[in-house]
Amino acid sequence: MKKLKLLLPVLLFSSGFTFCQTPAPRNFETNQDRKSTAVGQMMVFKEGTLVVRLNTNSRKMAALKKSIAATSNAKDRRRLETMLDKTGSKTRNENLWLVEAFNSNYTFTPVLFMPDTMATKLKSGVREGIFLDTEQKIDPTIKLKGSFFVAFYGANTSDEKTNNEGITVLDSNFEGLKSPFPYFTGRTSIRRMFDELFNRMTDKEHFTLLVNKFQKRLLEF
Repeated sequence: MKKLKLLLPVLLFSSGFTFCQTPAPRNFETNQDRKSTAVGQMMVFKEGTLVVRLNTNSRKMAALKKSIAATSNAKDRRRLETMLDKTGSKTRNENLWLVEAFNSNYTFTPVLFMPDTMATKLKSGVREGIFLDTEQKIDPTIKLKGSFFVAFYGANTSDEKTNNEGITVLDSNFEGLKSPFPYFTGRTSIRRMFDELFNRMTDKEHFTLLVNKFQKRLLEF
């Protein structure tokens, strides 16, 4: 009997029983938590404005201009000037296609356009003098009222969407959103490359497809 009493704690421990069991801390977010958060965000989203941040490639273009000014080699200068021209042309065209796609296909919320060079001002509270008119020039008369979210086009480097490019949505603090909110709508870079290679879709159509897909996901949420 004495031996049995001595062995009892050992037997209980080996079977997984502990004498002082406390529940594990609840430090994780459940699917229901994420759903509730996304629903709340969508309610705010519907009542606000979507600010589309347009890429200016300002840093890359400034670096190219600096390199052009610093080089004395004619061949290198021509190469850098070609790179500058291509970067500027690609940036302008993609912005034009993105703006046109939103203006023609997006009706879920009001939408404003802003160059990425003005993002810091928007984040700091500026609500006017930073938005673009139909000619992509700053219009001081355009003002942002109420709540807003920010969207931009580019590569998505998150673990979930690696190697995709598309439209990403951020909150007013420029913080990323989480699923199930439709925070990213994109296509794989390889898919876009093949569509263009075999003339199945132009660059302009690529942006139209993305905006249509983005709005559809918002409506279906």
